This record gives sequence, C-alpha cells and structure tokens, in this order.
Amino acid sequence: MTDTAPSSAPLTTADLPIRVPLIHGETTASFLARTAAANGVDVPRLLAVLDDGLDLPDDGLDPQREEALLPAEALARLAALVEREPDQLSRALPSTHPDRVADVEAVRIEPWPEELAAAPLPACPLCMEPGAWLAATGHRWRPCPCGRRWLAGDDGGYLVDTGPVPELGRALHRHRQLVHRLGPVGDALLADAHQVMLWWWVSLPRRRGPGRELGKDVADLWHAREDTLGMTRHRRRAAPVVVYPEAVALAELMWKWEERRRKRGASPEAWVEAVVAELVPAGALSRQERAPLDYWLEQHRTEPAGKPSGRTAADRRWNRLPPLHRRPTEPGPFRAPSCLMWVYGLPLTSTTAVCPRCNGRAPSCRWVPYPGCTGLPRK
Repeated sequence: MTDTAPSSAPLTTADLPIRVPLIHGETTASFLARTAAANGVDVPRLLAVLDDGLDLPDDGLDPQREEALLPAEALARLAALVEREPDQLSRALPSTHPDRVADVEAVRIEPWPEELAAAPLPACPLCMEPGAWLAATGHRWRPCPCGRRWLAGDDGGYLVDTGPVPELGRALHRHRQLVHRLGPVGDALLADAHQVMLWWWVSLPRRRGPGRELGKDVADLWHAREDTLGMTRHRRRAAPVVVYPEAVALAELMWKWEERRRKRGASPEAWVEAVVAELVPAGALSRQERAPLDYWLEQHRTEPAGKPSGRTAADRRWNRLPPLHRRPTEPGPFRAPSCLMWVYGLPLTSTTAVCPRCNGRAPSCRWVPYPGCTGLPRK
C-alpha cells in the first residue's frame, strides 16, 4: 500500500487554482483524480488533506477500479479546498450524498463490487470530460446527454460511438419526449421494453426472428447496426445499444396498454396483436419470442379503473404501476429500473439462485433472488 502522508507542505486553495467543472453523477475518486491532474499535483498529496493516514493501493487511486468514501468532515475540507459549497459536491457526486456520508466514519478507498451494475461508466469525452467516471447507481448503460456516445460499465467500462447509426440519436429524442410527456412512467416503460428487446436479441438466431422493415427480420437489422458501429468482435457489448430504437417503439405501445388496461373490455391478446402489427410484419411470434411480453402482462394486468392517488398527474400515473416498479431518484433516460428481472448476460431459461421466500416462483425472483421479493403472484 502507498502512504498518503505528504512529502511537502499540505495543499491549500492556492495550490489548486483550476476548478474542474462538476459532472453530475461523477464518482468521488474521479473528481479527485481530475482535480489533481488539472492542477499538476499528486493524488496522494490531495488525499492527505482529507486524511493524512490513508493508505492507497500500490499503483495509486484508480477511479475505474475503486471509489473514495468521505465522512462529513473530509467532505467539508474538500469543499473548502476546491472553493465550493459542500452541498454542491453532494448534489453532483453520488457518494457524497448525505445518506452515504452519514455511514462513513473515516476516509477509505473501496474497490467497486464485482456484480453487474456496480462498476462505474466512462464519461462521454464530448459533452463531459475525457477520463471522468460516472457512478453506475444500479444501471449498466445509458446514452450520454449529447446522444453521441453510449456509456457502459460492463467489462471494465466502454464507450460506443453512436454517430454511424442515426436511428440511435432519433431513439434518444423519442425517449426524452416520452419522459417529458409521461414523467418517470415513460422511463420505466422504456426500461421494460429494453428488457424485452434484450431477451429477443439473446433468443433469436441470426437470419430469423420478428421483422420490421419490409419483412427484414429485426435480428438482421441489429446485426447490421453492430457492423456499422464497428462492433463485429463485440456484439454482446453492442446489444444494449442496437436494440434501443425498437425498445422505444415498444415502450410507446406499452403506454397505450397502460391507458387501456383499466377500461372495460381491455384485452391483453388484442394488445399483443397490436405489438405484432407494429414490430412483426410477418404476423407471428414464436412461444420463445412472446414469453417476455407475457411476463410483462402478468404484472400489468387488467384491473378496475379506480382513482389513483397522487398530487400531480405524473404522481398519479406512477402510482398506477405494479409494485415491482421503483421510482427513479433522478431524472434522465435509463434511470428507472425495470419490473422484468432477468439479467442480460445470465441465463434466461433458468434461475441462477433460488429465493428462500418464494422459491423462485414470484415474478421478481424467477431468474435471480430479489431483495424486495413481493411474494407469489396473485391468482
């Protein structure tokens, strides 16, 4: 381990004349590394101001590999050093949120957990800053704000240049319109639709599958996008990106079902037929292809109209969603988790572990145990 004890006088604000811009969602380790690099100081010297007894890994602090966790006192010292208010840092850096800081007694460096959706995402070098890293906060990927890069935390973190496929930029525009119109419900439905499309991507053999453009099957369409993006050797990495346009189209159809499912005569089968008409010109879905839609309809059932609670229209729309939907804590695309719990990269046809509460029979736990298991589905 490397000791952070300074070999020269402690840093002052005069040693950090350049204030790097705050990036919303950035990891604390990334912010510290950018601040040190911009001002030509070593990261250990900067950390020594926060805790002069802190041990670093032998090869230093690596934001791609680990996070810096700060108690309230260290956060206040950092804020003073970079001439910002502590609440500015708390709003920008998720690990310095008051709820997180309250659980930290001393500065420490922790490796990112190995599970999916824990590792940080590389920031877009075009609309953010090269070399910065964003906290995943439970999300494995998302488009950047400018729409020209796709950010992913899998496999050590990678970026996809979306410029060669204009449909991806248009999909982001439609996604934002959906969220603007519906509030967080729009993002939740997009998350569900994206899960369905990833199921299809995994399940469909090339040269076969649900089609779109003039009978050209969607598996071929995705394959062509992967080639255009230069991802021929990393198709699984490209999958969350290339299915995005079809996911947006399905999310819009899902909203139509949300509007319809509390009305008299609402028919799940009629809705599936509408999905087929929109996304599958061939006019048929195999049992495997239909399965994710059935799992979704199992939760988004027909029910009496009732009167939803909520102060705003967005609140009332949200309160109509099934229990497995969790409201996002921040705005933007791909912030809401899906109610469909399969994990891209793990088997779709079997559970990888069994939930002790429901024995893997609840919708939340068919593939992996869910900490907030809702129990067995109602009849």
